Amino acid sequence: MKKTYEKPALTKGAQLQAIAAAVYSHDPV
Repeated sequence: MKKTYEKPALTKGAQLQAIAAAVYSHDPV
């Protein structure tokens, strides 16, 4: 899914944020 994201850093950051968000949503410790 690298259509809107031209920079790989953004893609990695987006993935990390998505994972973190999912983890926090599932386990908001």
